[in-house]
Amino acid sequence: MGLFDKVFKSSAPENVKLTQQESFAAIALAIAGADGCVAQSEWDGIVTYIRRLSIYDNFSGPAFDKLFDKLFTMLKKSGPAALVDAAKDGIGDDLKMTAFACAVDIALADGVLEEEEKDIINQLAEALEVPENMAISIIEVMMIKNKM
Repeated sequence: MGLFDKVFKSSAPENVKLTQQESFAAIALAIAGADGCVAQSEWDGIVTYIRRLSIYDNFSGPAFDKLFDKLFTMLKKSGPAALVDAAKDGIGDDLKMTAFACAVDIALADGVLEEEEKDIINQLAEALEVPENMAISIIEVMMIKNKM
């Protein structure tokens, strides 16, 4: 573990328990914010994924606002790696591959894959226990989808 890893790890939120809905959105937001800003194409990707998932069927506009206010605060305070750490235990096994694919798709949506985004993708694959061959396949498909 490098010096910067130790500094950022120490600022991770302690004992934060996220719901499945918060966890999925946190992963999407972590990858979008990995490079320091959330591009419009990345935000559009988050919204698109969330609207399609049945776990958000009972969410209203104010509920989404509250959810993202909480997650943006965590992102600003602790950074994207801490957001992934907080989210990893809240994702059910049935959504782990979906969350990983969503994150890769969002990272590639703006046509540029920054080093920080690569780092979060690697962290996410490990945190969600995505097998390496599956992670590579997902990345390849998303690169084709996003014409990279």
